[in-house]
Amino acid sequence: MPTIRLATARDQDVAIDLVRRLLTELGGTPASAEAMAPVFGRFAADGPAGFVVLAEDDGRFVSVCTVSFVEALRSVGRYAIIQEMYVDPSVRSSGVGMEVLRFALEHAVSRGCGMVELGTPYQGERQIQFYQRAGFANVGARLRWRP
Repeated sequence: MPTIRLATARDQDVAIDLVRRLLTELGGTPASAEAMAPVFGRFAADGPAGFVVLAEDDGRFVSVCTVSFVEALRSVGRYAIIQEMYVDPSVRSSGVGMEVLRFALEHAVSRGCGMVELGTPYQGERQIQFYQRAGFANVGARLRWRP
């Protein structure tokens, strides 16, 4: 069984590598590791911006989940957004992803979050089913605007 834990500053390279793998798999062009490093620093060690969860199996990191904190009137305070969730293809459907997700959800609640949201890829039916098995409700699409 994998070891699941919060990332610390020393996990920067592996966490960024896993996120970059996710973005590449989704067809995007990830930012450089150097550009991502300062953001990771605000999440490492359960920082004020959020946290990062890692899963390690037999000395190899196989999953990452990044969670950011936000506040809104509708949530009556703090809630969390799962920003990136990646499971190495070699361990998909093994239960690792669900363990990482549950760890992240429990930790978000322990940090005062009364709600957790996320978005899925455009053609993300498999991902939607995964999150629904974990108790998420499909409440609509996430849209994006950039200047």
